[in-house]
Amino acid sequence: MRYSRRQFLVQASALSAAATLPAALYAQTPATDPQIDLADIEQRAANIPGKDTVLKFNADGSRRPFAGNTVICHLPVQSVMRDAMVALHEDLASSPFRHKLGLTSTDSYHMTIFPGANDQGRSAYGWPSYVPLEASIEECNRLVGERMARAHLDCELPLRVRVDLSSTLNYFTACTLRMVPLDSAENTKLRSIRDKLSEVYGFRTKDHDQYGFHITMSYQTARFTKEEQIAYRRLLKVHTQRIVDAAPVLELGNPEYCTFPDMFRFEPKTLIACS
Repeated sequence: MRYSRRQFLVQASALSAAATLPAALYAQTPATDPQIDLADIEQRAANIPGKDTVLKFNADGSRRPFAGNTVICHLPVQSVMRDAMVALHEDLASSPFRHKLGLTSTDSYHMTIFPGANDQGRSAYGWPSYVPLEASIEECNRLVGERMARAHLDCELPLRVRVDLSSTLNYFTACTLRMVPLDSAENTKLRSIRDKLSEVYGFRTKDHDQYGFHITMSYQTARFTKEEQIAYRRLLKVHTQRIVDAAPVLELGNPEYCTFPDMFRFEPKTLIACS
């Protein structure tokens, strides 16, 4: 049955009492909160789980082998933002919709700068132009790593970004912090870094110019029921505001060339030079 926007929001209000979050969270986030467009979210969530999730996680939320390389910035281990994110992780892990989430490791929280190459989606994600398509992922990691060791980024550190609260609350799948450069100068800096990294890798993704920076805390392996959607958005709003309050600006250091066996561990191989 297809719901109109008004019908969906009305029904969302009626279902609010059925969600299973603590009362304090209910009180702070009405189901018809104008900041959260449930009808639009429901429409965009029609294709959950997406191909990316299916490659990385099993239906039960356990991780799949997904080896490759990437350029990221890890969150500082000792940081108030990470502490606030761990609190969100813990509530997601104990939520009634936990069985529909592939939670990532709190030890691996990072913002992706350039997605790199992987062994599962060589044509869909992009593959370095100088690496044979049939090469092992280990060989790919080595060849890309040699170039990264010689690379130099013309930028001033730190890289400064912030959580986009509205985009995060309305992102259709759980659970990703949507990040944006702090200002136009930081945007120019980050886009320039991505341009340089595309040269090092020898490919550009289809969304290169529109790439949305993000920090992935979980992948969603199945669609939420309406009750679960309401519960998730309420939990997300409370925690995201706490994350923003803890760290209005996130400062990141040198981009790191990393290799990974799956979505739980990103092993730094090279700190890419910046100046």
